[in-house]
Amino acid sequence: MAHLYEHCYDCERWLGRDWVEVHIWLDELFSEYGPAHRCHRHHIEGIEEVRQQWGNEAAIAAKIHILVDCWGLPSKADYENRFVNQFGQAEDSTWEETWKMIQEIRNERDVGRKNGPQPHAV
Repeated sequence: MAHLYEHCYDCERWLGRDWVEVHIWLDELFSEYGPAHRCHRHHIEGIEEVRQQWGNEAAIAAKIHILVDCWGLPSKADYENRFVNQFGQAEDSTWEETWKMIQEIRNERDVGRKNGPQPHAV
């Protein structure tokens, strides 16, 4: 599990902005639920909530955060059906596969930037 400063560092390095507000929001329920907080926001639906609040680039930051923490992108149903454990990880999750997913996200983002600015919710 990465700490706030590590999530911010990753986003600053890869996205040019730390997106601290996204990381705080994703991990906000840790003090109440401990490691089980991930089932509340560390999922695909949580990424869409971030997109609604802060825009597309923030959603990329959320996706990276969740990949780093969960080694994949679970859905709410994955937690409910116990396809992932309380940490959001599937039995077959590997860091190598996760790193490939992060690289793909970074590449997609670079292509999107070449095609024009991304909309951002205020």
